[in-house]
Amino acid sequence: MARIASILIGFTPFHLLPMLELAGEAQGELHLFHPDLRADVLHALGPKVSYLGGCDAPRGPRVLRYRRAGREIDRILREYGDVALYAPHPFNPLANYALFHPQAGRRYIYQDGILNYYDARSPLASWKWRLRQKAKAALAGMPYTVYQGHLSGVDALPVAGGYFTHPDMIARAARFPLVKRLRLAAAAAPDRPAEGGVLFLDQPIEQVVGNDKAAFLRARTFAYVERLGGKVIYKPHYTQKAVTPPPRWRMLDEALAALPAEEVVAELGVNQVVSYFTSALANIVVAYPDIACHATAADAVPITIDGRPSTLAELFEGFGVRVVRFDAKPD
Repeated sequence: MARIASILIGFTPFHLLPMLELAGEAQGELHLFHPDLRADVLHALGPKVSYLGGCDAPRGPRVLRYRRAGREIDRILREYGDVALYAPHPFNPLANYALFHPQAGRRYIYQDGILNYYDARSPLASWKWRLRQKAKAALAGMPYTVYQGHLSGVDALPVAGGYFTHPDMIARAARFPLVKRLRLAAAAAPDRPAEGGVLFLDQPIEQVVGNDKAAFLRARTFAYVERLGGKVIYKPHYTQKAVTPPPRWRMLDEALAALPAEEVVAELGVNQVVSYFTSALANIVVAYPDIACHATAADAVPITIDGRPSTLAELFEGFGVRVVRFDAKPD
């Protein structure tokens, strides 16, 4: 009888939520890699998990953990007769190595925010991105496969299935022979204090809509948050170096600001979350149905869904996020 194994790979704070859920479903021996495991996650996963690259006790540069994990993936794919690989996409060097490995077994793509719900293109058509990703992989002693099409990789390699919170809304649906629903149940906190108030998630929206439109959207959004009433807690985006929220808003403390928004809401007990168009809104409204989520700039971001023109507003409304539309805005 062939030995069965499952390999789970993730690398952002949000990925820990689907990874915890998939760990309960994966068959055979479970091997997992995530560079930022915390004590509570390790406790939830239990003692029967093998942590690739020694990621359960990370020491030294991440690239060295990638190098070690790559060698361990080689061994697992060589020794086991049936291996299932789970990753959000192959853009990351280690996930790229595993999913494009010549001995790769069944490949499963799991949700990465709102990436899987519109035509998110791989940026590897740009030589700068190709050089950057290839250099990262080379430092870890691994080749990097450049791929085109959807960022999730489904246009470039065959997949056995996918895991999404809204299977009926995914783009490239025909590429998935099997689709299962993610519940994100690991995010639930039954003892979460219901104190009320608003959590505001900032974003560097200037990079997407331009400075003039961003200034308009910020002013209207801040006024909208004030009309909601109650306390307001401000969480800056990690790429924003200097931010100045309205005086009465409370800046989130540094420790909580470093956590993903999906986890912060469990600590704060707010009943409303407002942002412009961060994918965290879609994740929070799924994991915490008692929290009202508001997107104030989703209609300002054009996208295509399987080639059909739309905006992010369509996606957020499909998830159950309230899309706020302002009357007038500069071109």
